[in-house]
Amino acid sequence: MKKRAIILLLTTMIMGGVLSACGGNNNNSSNNTAASPTPTASAPAEESPSASPDAQPSEEASETPAESPSASASPDPSPSASAEPSQTPAPSTEPVPSAKPSEPAKKPAATPSPSAKPSATPKPTPKPTPKPTVKPSPSPAVEAAASDVIDAMLKAVEQPALIAMTADDVKNMYGIDTSTLADYSGRMPLMNVKTNEIAVFKVKKEKDIDTVKKGMVKRAEAVQKQFESYLQDQYENAKNYKIVVQGSYVLFVISESADDLVKAFKAAVKK
Repeated sequence: MKKRAIILLLTTMIMGGVLSACGGNNNNSSNNTAASPTPTASAPAEESPSASPDAQPSEEASETPAESPSASASPDPSPSASAEPSQTPAPSTEPVPSAKPSEPAKKPAATPSPSAKPSATPKPTPKPTPKPTVKPSPSPAVEAAASDVIDAMLKAVEQPALIAMTADDVKNMYGIDTSTLADYSGRMPLMNVKTNEIAVFKVKKEKDIDTVKKGMVKRAEAVQKQFESYLQDQYENAKNYKIVVQGSYVLFVISESADDLVKAFKAAVKK
């Protein structure tokens, strides 16, 4: 486009110059006067301002040169009859309005954030099946010593002064072989004016319980016979003896408080 505008401008200038020269020759031939021809001043072509790269030259620019003034037909030639130089209209250089900026793109509608998915319901954790508790086997109960049982009885029920029996006393008074006993202990009166007596025998085997009981009956009969004609109250006391079997223990007791001593014996053996 820029080259085209330059060529068009140059062509217009050349044609204008040629027409101006032709007009001058016609005036010289019509007038035979000695007046010197008025030099035709060719209007310098206005340089078209360089179009901006974006501006396009208007197509309305006239490509036809302006008509040269015709020679005056009047007989009186005047110096002002010289042809006026044609003015080449300058091509329009109005810049083409640039395209309007496109409207800003509409902002996309905000995409709604996806709602949070409901959390999965946790599955109930199966409770571990409790293992059956193994009950510890009961430890064998520690059996009380025969002497401890008697001490507990005397602590619970007060008795007259008593002394401990020896192994010979047990054999002579009860006629029991101590080898058949696992444990034994006895108390007899300190003075011969009392019949109170306590003996506890623990057998090794249950079959020996009857033998022990028979020996206790013989001992009760001997005491009764001793006090039958001596002290009547002690004789009656000897008649109220008690023989009690509790497990492997066998109790022999002569006392006014025989029933209370039996209770104390059972309690002491169960501990």
